[in-house]
Amino acid sequence: MVPPFKHITSRVVRDFYHKYTVDEHTLLAIRNIERLALPSTGDRDRFASLLQDLDAPELLVLSLLLHDVGKGRGTDHVIESVSMARPTLSQLGLQPEARAVVEFLIANHLRMSQVAFRRDTEDPEIVRQFASLVALEPRLKLLSLLTVADIEAVGPDTLTPWKAELLWRLYVDTYNQLTLGYGDDLIERSESGPSELVARRPPDLPEREIARFVEGLPRRYLQLFDAETIYRHVRLSRDIHPDEVHLWLDQKSSAWELTVVTLDKPFLFSNICGVLSSFGMDILRGHAMTNPNGLVLDVFQFTDQERFLELNRGAREQIFRVLEDVVSGRTNVTERLRGREESLVHRRQARFTPVVHCDNQSSKRYTILDITADNALGLLYRVSRVISRHGCDVDLVLIATEGHKAIDVFHITKAGAKLSDSEQLALAARLQRTLERSDEVDQEHHPAEQGG
Repeated sequence: MVPPFKHITSRVVRDFYHKYTVDEHTLLAIRNIERLALPSTGDRDRFASLLQDLDAPELLVLSLLLHDVGKGRGTDHVIESVSMARPTLSQLGLQPEARAVVEFLIANHLRMSQVAFRRDTEDPEIVRQFASLVALEPRLKLLSLLTVADIEAVGPDTLTPWKAELLWRLYVDTYNQLTLGYGDDLIERSESGPSELVARRPPDLPEREIARFVEGLPRRYLQLFDAETIYRHVRLSRDIHPDEVHLWLDQKSSAWELTVVTLDKPFLFSNICGVLSSFGMDILRGHAMTNPNGLVLDVFQFTDQERFLELNRGAREQIFRVLEDVVSGRTNVTERLRGREESLVHRRQARFTPVVHCDNQSSKRYTILDITADNALGLLYRVSRVISRHGCDVDLVLIATEGHKAIDVFHITKAGAKLSDSEQLALAARLQRTLERSDEVDQEHHPAEQGG
């Protein structure tokens, strides 16, 4: 019935991410769709609602059945899968419209996760590009469901609550783009945002204080944070002196959120990454924003797999104290990371060659730096420090992990602009050399980097 399926029967994917053979993975993905059709699917209810809207759910199942048939043939498995699926689609007698849908889903079955996990989906341009690819609302629903089922079938706990939330946000934003003119609405709302904040402000926040804080921050700041969070940021910005840092830590569903407000200084972002890593935290996302007065707002979302915050009395205060010491230059974060690394029972070697790629096309404002490397201790700290040494500013970093592989995506500028071709080449070469060294936290010491 489906001849290409024999090519993936009992085929093993040799990496640390996939837990099943290709045929097992495929059948599990289809079972995941069947589970969404059950009366209650818990935290997957919102995706289950999309399944109910489909006119032809059988096309989704057929797409899943064929989406990986090209694996193991020595070429791009996505292209190979589309090619191998076409004769089967013809034999099944599908109408041209239905065939086009299945071929689209197979050809793009990795695209939604790439955008959701590795791009700044708060950027309306990124959403517009993805909406342009999908083009039609029914295709968006099909691709969303296929992506969820596919990721969940890779292995236990692969689709974390954080990843599910990122996929859902991308679905909603793309749906709005396709049906409601999402991009323009956001821009208008952003421009009216400061006046709305002032009108709703609590009594302790003067109008001038809010305006002074917001002025010069990226427009998307007003899209990222609700009014109450922005008011908290304003309060945290009060009475900041050099080498002082004001901090807030809050638990939000499956992740923690750390807010850091201080005055701008070199290597601030990388040092905060280093401190969080030294406490065993896994950073999911980081936003870095600076206003014209030199005030820095850094916001990090992270998970605490070791439950340090839960199990240790005074853990929050300890993290704050170390952050304050590192920002002020009293503590060297590299030494903290070395100490944690030496305390690990097993030191492991890198499992694959790192890959560094610069993209100047996907964003109008940023150079996007994609890094795929072994998920070693202090990776984000080392990478962000190299970026800072090259005079670049990090505006956003997105982090994803696949088994022992880390995928870090930085949105960066230099002197407020994208990097030139020569600047991209120089930065990529330096990062490649850094990542190809041993998995030690660092082999160089720069005294100027002790401070923030």
